Amino acid sequence: MTFYRGRAIPFWVLALLMAWPSLAPAMELGLSSDTIVRHLERDERGGQTRSLLPAYEFLRLDYGNIRTPGLSLHAYGWGRANLRDNYATNTTAGELLYAYLEYLDPNRDWQVRLGRQYVFEGVTRESLDGAYVKTDIIPTVTVSAYAGSPLNLEDTAGRRGDSIVGARVVHALPGRYDVGVSYKRTANNGTADEELLGTDVSLLLPANMTLLGHSTFNLITHGFGEHSYEARIPIAAFELRPFIQKYRYADYLNGRAGGAKPFRFVSQLGDKVTIAGCEVFWYPAENIEVGGRYKHYEYDRRFGSADMYTALATVRRRIFSEIGAEVGRVDGDRAENRYYLGRAYAYWDIAPFFVTGDVMYVSYDEEIYGKGSAFFASAGMGRKFFDRALNVKLSLDFSRDPYFDKDYRGTLAASYQFGK
Repeated sequence: MTFYRGRAIPFWVLALLMAWPSLAPAMELGLSSDTIVRHLERDERGGQTRSLLPAYEFLRLDYGNIRTPGLSLHAYGWGRANLRDNYATNTTAGELLYAYLEYLDPNRDWQVRLGRQYVFEGVTRESLDGAYVKTDIIPTVTVSAYAGSPLNLEDTAGRRGDSIVGARVVHALPGRYDVGVSYKRTANNGTADEELLGTDVSLLLPANMTLLGHSTFNLITHGFGEHSYEARIPIAAFELRPFIQKYRYADYLNGRAGGAKPFRFVSQLGDKVTIAGCEVFWYPAENIEVGGRYKHYEYDRRFGSADMYTALATVRRRIFSEIGAEVGRVDGDRAENRYYLGRAYAYWDIAPFFVTGDVMYVSYDEEIYGKGSAFFASAGMGRKFFDRALNVKLSLDFSRDPYFDKDYRGTLAASYQFGK
């Protein structure tokens, strides 16, 4: 079994996990397990048939010390074993996604995390082994910073010299605005691999209107990689959400060794992408939502432009039951971007049982690889045990599209929350 693309779990993380129960005898323990077994029969073009039977286990642990309020341990990981044909190099795989010790001050004035963790704030969306700290230096100003070893960098010359550091400063007046400035620098073998500077803003305007957005500037390529802004405008039972997003892939995606391979390739194409449009939602009753979306896509090099129009409706019953439908039209410059689509779905709770269903159909204006449509259907049924602590569900999926002749999938999933 490999852990996170061949990177081993640090020794101190294992030692912390093993020693923690003996260090603190009075604990609050939360443990959840998700076991999923899938069966896939796939007819691929060229006559090849594959029978796949992967089994997954996702395990999450949350461990709190009630004698030291605010101190806790969190861990989450997954493992896979192929029980039939392989669709990857290894028959087994796994990742420790995070494992960190956290202290949150009871007054919430400061926070510290130590270990493998995700950092999502400002320009940072990273997984790293290291330390993170956040504090309010004065009531209206919050500062956070992190440092460690990045997990997503490709190993080009060993791990020595790989590092990541970053920080964010936010000025906020609750109920009016918050404005942030953030910075991130990643080094691969001692050389700068990515260096970003960003701003983000959230404004609460009169009449309960809201403006959200962020921009990112690449300090290595000296260009803006992303602008993304959205407004939310409530009018009686309606809400309008106009938005605009602009990307310049050469500045937005990391084309160096630290970039993920698919995105590293895309960054070399130098595309500029603009996505603009508006969503409108109408809430005629507490349990009914009716909406419409319009999006315009503009690629300056590869895909040309496309317009998407969709209408949707959702009806909910209590908390757990919901049915919905969506119809739409995509009209673009390329054949695969000119089609009509329709979708209907349902999740219905009839305790202790529940049923699910999802159907989608796409009709292309022109045939793609000799086929003019795509179809997907899914049906499932499950039962809840032990006061909803254990959920067991069996679902069957079928799909057919221009890229696969037939694709059958079956999934047996069991989700259990210990101590619930």
